[in-house]
Amino acid sequence: MSKRIGVLASEQAVHRREEAVARREKALRAQEEAAMSKAELIAHNQAQLREANEHLVVATVRAQMMTEVAEQATLRMSYMAKHDFLTGLPNRSLLTDRLTQSMALAQRHGKKVALLYLDLDHFKHINDSLGHAVGDQLLQSAAKRLQACVRLSDTVCRQGGDEFVVLLAEVQTVQDAHLAAKKLIKAMAEPYYIGSHRLHVTPSIGISLYPDHGQDVETVVKNADIAMYHAKRSGRNTYQVFAPEMNVRAVMRHSVHQALHHALEQHLFLLHYQPKVNLETGAMTGAEALVRLRQADHRLVGPTDFMSIAENSGLILPIGQWVLREACRQTAAWLQAGLDIGLIAVNVSMVEFRDKNFIAGVRAILNDTGLDPRHLELELTESSLMQDTETTTAVLCALKDLGVRLAIDDFGTGYSSLSYLRRFPINTLKIDQSFVQDIDGDTGEAVLISAIIAMGKSLKLGIVAEGIETGPQFAFLQSQHCAEGQGYYFSRPVAAEAFATLLATGPHQQAMAF
Repeated sequence: MSKRIGVLASEQAVHRREEAVARREKALRAQEEAAMSKAELIAHNQAQLREANEHLVVATVRAQMMTEVAEQATLRMSYMAKHDFLTGLPNRSLLTDRLTQSMALAQRHGKKVALLYLDLDHFKHINDSLGHAVGDQLLQSAAKRLQACVRLSDTVCRQGGDEFVVLLAEVQTVQDAHLAAKKLIKAMAEPYYIGSHRLHVTPSIGISLYPDHGQDVETVVKNADIAMYHAKRSGRNTYQVFAPEMNVRAVMRHSVHQALHHALEQHLFLLHYQPKVNLETGAMTGAEALVRLRQADHRLVGPTDFMSIAENSGLILPIGQWVLREACRQTAAWLQAGLDIGLIAVNVSMVEFRDKNFIAGVRAILNDTGLDPRHLELELTESSLMQDTETTTAVLCALKDLGVRLAIDDFGTGYSSLSYLRRFPINTLKIDQSFVQDIDGDTGEAVLISAIIAMGKSLKLGIVAEGIETGPQFAFLQSQHCAEGQGYYFSRPVAAEAFATLLATGPHQQAMAF
């Protein structure tokens, strides 16, 4: 009994030890699990901290990049506000700043500032005939060429359109401006190669100086602009220095411009007609339509008094359309009345010829008036034909396809190249009146006229002598077998009613009445 009790006690003691061991193992596992949970928590917290740091770094980088982009955008906007987007040249705003600074420095150092206002002659024709893409490339090329001609201390600016300004800082005399203008004209004379086009563009330059021609920016710029206009009136591809009397002419120019607008609105234009005559038979072969402007006092103003202003302002386009339409309408009416006028000649300016709607306009007028195209002759100057010979040839051929005849007006005063005479579909050469009027006293002019007549015949072209005023002139041209002529010797330009009488009776030879 006592032995069994001992055994039970021993078993209980073993059981208690096992339970104690189990408890210790459980406690140890709990400690290990607690330790593992703490490590995982620390690792998790560290991962979150790293992620937060990464986000902070990324946000900082992005903020820095956004700041740099904003600064670059600000700089770009500031640059664009002061520079021309097409050429990259300073614009008129930056020019004003630099001209102001240059004038202050010139005053301090006893120097002058020269401003050269430059306009590209007949640039609009390139835009109209070849498109704005070609025109823009030409402007960019012109800008680079201008920059290459001046000092680093000078400024080339684009005013807008085809106008540029060259600021010459601190010059000694007006002669420095003369030399700069000549250099620019020479540089611009070189041909431009834009795509497949070989283009020629000449500049008209006006010059004003500080302090000679103005004490402030506005006056100096305005006077250079006025001088540039006078360079255009002087034949283009030249320069003029401002003179006080030019202001008076500028006021007159504005007055004429307003008068042309008024004349278009109030239908104050009319046509006079000057006969063309067969110099061998005396028969009338046609007429030239010449525009006149009727003023409020009923005085008539000829085209020499307003045509250049009309061309420079763009008003020549609506005026030219009216002239062509009225000439065709009147000619159709005479033909319907049984009066055989032959050809009606209408002058076409370079602005009209280069306009992209010119051919369509001629076609529409012929259709509207019902005039047979064989009765219409368009007169073009040599200079208008030579701006871009590729485009010129295409336009002339299109007109030829309409059935219209083509004449070169004022022949002998321009290029006079045999190569283009062969290439262009021309029917007639009109000898400029300046040669005819000098026949009486200049044997050189007589020889030149004889050469033109011989050349025209060899090319099978009709020859018309303009400005015949005297018997000796008429006799000489007859002796050279010139086909046709016109001038005061036969008839002055007359109104439509008087011309109808001439058609019925024939032009009367008359001495010019002074």
